[in-house]
Amino acid sequence: MLLIVLKDVSKTFKNKNVLKNISLHVAKKEHVGLIGLNGAGKTTLLNVIAGVIKPDAGFIRTGGKESIIEDHQSLRELIYLSGTRSQLWEELTVKASFHNCMSMYQIDPKVFAQRLEQLQEIFEIGAFMDLRPGNLSLGERMRCELVYALLAEPLILLLDEVLIGVDVSIKHKIIQFFEADGKEKQATIIYTSNHLAEVEKLCDRVILLHEGEIIFDGKAERMICEFSPYYRMEIRIAEGLPDLEDLPLEKYRIDSDRITIDYDKQKIETTQILKHLMKKSKIGDIRLYEPDLEGTIKKIYGGREWKTS
Repeated sequence: MLLIVLKDVSKTFKNKNVLKNISLHVAKKEHVGLIGLNGAGKTTLLNVIAGVIKPDAGFIRTGGKESIIEDHQSLRELIYLSGTRSQLWEELTVKASFHNCMSMYQIDPKVFAQRLEQLQEIFEIGAFMDLRPGNLSLGERMRCELVYALLAEPLILLLDEVLIGVDVSIKHKIIQFFEADGKEKQATIIYTSNHLAEVEKLCDRVILLHEGEIIFDGKAERMICEFSPYYRMEIRIAEGLPDLEDLPLEKYRIDSDRITIDYDKQKIETTQILKHLMKKSKIGDIRLYEPDLEGTIKKIYGGREWKTS
């Protein structure tokens, strides 16, 4: 079942084409990472899906509705959470905002109490319940915002840079929570972040936007295979230098007693290289590096800077 459908969606702001003929489908309970450099159109695309802004052209269906903003039931099944937008009431305590969420989304009070207790422990927000959002740091506030979103158990969850400012230890727990959700497939999630390690852990599929256009849509593993197929091996040689000319390597470098090898696993396996080396030399320590999503994106964009977690 498709929960989100876009066909030839375009949007222009101040004579700039922010989205250019975007077409995509997101299936029920799928977890999709939306990635791209700043200004690629990620937030605009989420705003269009959520019905916050209208496209200039194209077709959109979200949760089975073409005009989600006018359908109250559909709105209850979608939550859009952003690091730059708040759902908490500034004049109310965090606890009061949560109780408003219970009323708005028509959550059974007993179910609400159980859910809040569980989420409060996972996100470690007990100390913030009687505070107003203005008294919280950005990271503390985002943890409360996430709990608010998850209390409603939406069918569709749009998450835009939601771990910004969150402490590393808490971020790890939150990522584990979403990983577990991914295995249980509770909600359809579109997740944007410049911290690519998060996207790689949480999402089965990635969509790469560049200047308002989709330039890749598929499994993260396929992106890595297509755009960055090289593995790296660093070896310390204890005795004897090997001859590597006959191996189908992409490149290699010898520095004193160390050898760095870049290779494509579709051409030669790691074990083949090691067997060749052990015939010619005595090997010390070995380090293996697999290509990852972040390295792949850097390669696609020609080394432009990305944030790391």
